Amino acid sequence: MFAMLGPISFRLITYFEGVSNKRGYDYARHEVIEGKPRLQWMGDDLEEVDIDLMFHVSYCNPEAELAKLKVAGSMHTALPLIYGSGQYVGMFVIRSIRSTARQTNSRGALVAVTARVTLIEHGGLGGLLGTIISVVNNAARASGAGSNTRSSAPAAAPAGDPGGVSSGSIVRQ
Repeated sequence: MFAMLGPISFRLITYFEGVSNKRGYDYARHEVIEGKPRLQWMGDDLEEVDIDLMFHVSYCNPEAELAKLKVAGSMHTALPLIYGSGQYVGMFVIRSIRSTARQTNSRGALVAVTARVTLIEHGGLGGLLGTIISVVNNAARASGAGSNTRSSAPAAAPAGDPGGVSSGSIVRQ
């Protein structure tokens, strides 16, 4: 798994194409007489994360996967973003979903589609929660607890689920 946004899992195999982060810093500009303006740092800007995905009929139903993203966005709810390493990034909302049909069949149904999901950090309590989760995760990693390594092969996928991931997740392996 690459990352999770609340209950939505983004996996490296098949769907995931890339991620980019943007962090900004806000400054007020104060004009002065006969001199250059002065800048005053106001605070950190909200972080933005873009996740690029690819859906293809060979491993999913592209229309259904897009619908899941749209439902998650329409909830207007902050969800925790956690990378596969266990790193808590923060609380994020879906700001936008941009999809591009790359291929359709003769009836117009999607065969291949790319999507970019733009997340924006939600301020408020998420920052405090994130700090607490990060401290706990870092302490666990330092003590060796919660290691992500496996000593045996992964279990077989349950019957009826060839991807090995529950139908509630966005991404299949």
